[in-house]
Amino acid sequence: MDFLYEGNCWRFGENVGIDGDMMPLEFALTRELDPAVLGPHFMTGLDPDFPSKVARGDIIVAGRRFAQGNPHIQGLIGAAAHGVGLVVESIPRGSFRNAVNAGVPILPSCPGVTEMAETGDRLRVDFRTGLFQNLTRGTEARFEPLPDSLLETIALGGWKPAIARRIARMRAEGALP
Repeated sequence: MDFLYEGNCWRFGENVGIDGDMMPLEFALTRELDPAVLGPHFMTGLDPDFPSKVARGDIIVAGRRFAQGNPHIQGLIGAAAHGVGLVVESIPRGSFRNAVNAGVPILPSCPGVTEMAETGDRLRVDFRTGLFQNLTRGTEARFEPLPDSLLETIALGGWKPAIARRIARMRAEGALP
């Protein structure tokens, strides 16, 4: 996986909710996990046309408590379905884990980032190093990147491929039948 994203900025404010804002609650209640089903509903609580406007490599920039509420994974699977990265001022722990588990590149602690970009700005973000560049404004900032172990899980596509790889490695070493 290439952790260098270049795309359009989609800026959202604070307290974006998992249920309702990022994904209709019905998908959590029915335990839907198929990215092809969830993708067309991603962020439609805030912008009904969002799935048709966002492109792979685009970056969502959001304020504090992004993905707040019950830590359902469906909204983050929707993000993965679109191939977007997340740069947020803060995210609750359960939703942070779900972003990693869904295989979504994220910079989870970026104070003041919503003041550094507007929707439509062209951004370049290196999720491996934490370099955030606003190409439209000609500005940049550095944020703390994730540790390599979490980047590896994201690079593999989330928790399922990471577990499968670990089981295969353990079988090859004779630790499992």
